[in-house]
Amino acid sequence: SVWNIDYGANISYKNVLLQSEIEHCHYYFNVADVDHLCTVYDTYENEALRCVEAGLVVPAHDYNLKCSHLFNVLDTRGAVGVTERANYFRRMRSMARRISELYLAQRKQLGHPLLDAWEQPTQPTPLPTIQFAQTETPQTFLLEIGSEELPVADLESALRQLRIKVPELLDNLRLPYAQVIVEGTPRRLAVIVTHLKGRQSDLEMTVTGPPADRAFDAHGKPTRAAIGFAKSKGVDVADLKIVTEGEKRYVTAVTTEQGRPAAVLLAQALPDLISRIRLGRTMRWNQTQISYSRPIRWLVAMYGPDIIPLNYAGVYSGRTSRGLRPYGSPEIRINDARNYLGIMRNNGIVLSDSKRQQNIFDVASKLAAEKRGHLAEDPALLSEVANLVERPTPMRGQFDERYLKLPAEVLIAVMRKHQRYFPVYTMGKETLLPLFIAVRNGDEKHLDVVVAGNEQVLAARFADAEFFYGKDSKKKLADFLPRLDTLTFQAELGSMLDKVHRLEKLTPMIARMLGLTDEETAVSVRAALLSKADLATSLVIEMTSLQGTMGGHYARLSGESEAVSAAIAEQYFAVSKTKAGMALAIADRLDSLAGLFAAQLAPKGSNDPFALRRAALQLIENLISNQNSFDLRAGLQAAAGLLPIACENDVLDEVMLFVNGRLEGVLREQGFAKSVVAAVLP
Repeated sequence: SVWNIDYGANISYKNVLLQSEIEHCHYYFNVADVDHLCTVYDTYENEALRCVEAGLVVPAHDYNLKCSHLFNVLDTRGAVGVTERANYFRRMRSMARRISELYLAQRKQLGHPLLDAWEQPTQPTPLPTIQFAQTETPQTFLLEIGSEELPVADLESALRQLRIKVPELLDNLRLPYAQVIVEGTPRRLAVIVTHLKGRQSDLEMTVTGPPADRAFDAHGKPTRAAIGFAKSKGVDVADLKIVTEGEKRYVTAVTTEQGRPAAVLLAQALPDLISRIRLGRTMRWNQTQISYSRPIRWLVAMYGPDIIPLNYAGVYSGRTSRGLRPYGSPEIRINDARNYLGIMRNNGIVLSDSKRQQNIFDVASKLAAEKRGHLAEDPALLSEVANLVERPTPMRGQFDERYLKLPAEVLIAVMRKHQRYFPVYTMGKETLLPLFIAVRNGDEKHLDVVVAGNEQVLAARFADAEFFYGKDSKKKLADFLPRLDTLTFQAELGSMLDKVHRLEKLTPMIARMLGLTDEETAVSVRAALLSKADLATSLVIEMTSLQGTMGGHYARLSGESEAVSAAIAEQYFAVSKTKAGMALAIADRLDSLAGLFAAQLAPKGSNDPFALRRAALQLIENLISNQNSFDLRAGLQAAAGLLPIACENDVLDEVMLFVNGRLEGVLREQGFAKSVVAAVLP
């Protein structure tokens, strides 16, 4: 374990750090006082602000770091609700921005002294001049953008964009080709164009000149106007033609623009192509100030055997790619673009994301079957894992059977969400086996060591989950309700306990609007009371993705009815399975929408820290999927009447417009014509 690592002088990490770890854990989980820490947080934040106003960068930054640390302690104590978490992040981010702006102003005032030590060329290094083979024979074109590991979402987005942009670029450049192949791994985006013609197609154009009666005299001889027009277009006067447009006659000339070499055109166009790849969050890492998802480390641009010279983000193109990171990223020389796919394959790199997925699925399924198990269909996890590696090698590990006593949802969440492992199920049944499939980025060398390491990591996570679950199970779910008073939903809207009390009153109103029976209404009200109690449990504090799921599980352990437990468990589902669950889910979303809009926290642009767009979409999907009519205005008015702050009609109008905007999108995606949607929406 980590405690056995040699710290130095035959002293282990255990000797140096274990007691500190024990004491801090005891403080975080048992001693830390939430109210006092909230006061300290506010004090540190105010001190950071005072430092900013005094122009003190480092002390301000120090206090903001202290705020970040206090947030972690409060989070450990279960004092930060899902909504309040976004508020804390906003406060820390806002302060960090002010400190950063102050730092930049300070460095500018000092004259950026560190730049003096940064050698910058007085003028850009010119690109090398390369003589391309003058041939009309089509060649293979290659562009490889090598970078540090791209996030999965950025990799997928870049591949989609390039599969559209590259054919468009070639068509605009009038460069005929056979096939465009776009593939990628976390470290490289590769564009391969087969049989790309070496020169543009010639462009023939008809140019209109002066009127015919001005171009030729009465005897049909060309005038100075015709001669000048022909000369300007590079054609012989005898080649001019007369065309009639309406009642007028004009002289025209047919000109031919000679095609330029493909390599020359691509050298000019590729930097712009790369710059037009739009990714999520980008970064700047050198003096060029060019932004990209991750730093670009190499470029390969070739037409056949020749290098296409270009410079992007301070990186010059060449014929040298890089191999797998686990092997030290060895240089890989590309002798000809047409050999690129084979060279990558010979170096163990699987360029195709679909092939990586298929490889992982096939080998992982075989490994599971060897132990009489199988994998559940999980395309999202399969796609994510495939785009985290360049050379996937699935491996099977195991864990202690005692952990199977934990709820399956807990084990699955740890394996899928936290470790990106594939759970293994028994054949013919959906019960878990004490096995998992992980995927290594590399070959099978020393695979036993890698498996053992993954098993240790998973065992530690399961041990934590077991501890938290055991601790939670000693109480009834209702016993956690008082702790919700320490969880802030939103400053103006009160605590999570305040929200629960609102849901207790709002849910029966919504149940009546939905036409629930008295029995179903009673179930929904009881579920509303217990709906957020699991947010105060240790396991959900540790793994927030299990909220609702564990609430339903703990409700069953507490002796609540199956109907109440199910309603609690499905409150976060996009589509509820029970009527009581639907009433609770709708009430929850209406309370959030009305309350947060009233608190002037509506989404702005792409910023939606409280996930209100998702709340509106789930509200719509729930009603449509369950085929329930619902008066949204009446529901919002009922929710507004229970809020601790004013929620006037203009706010409700804003919420209605917001939800209707989401509804319009849903209906259009379902295939309804725009005119039909416009006719039915207010």
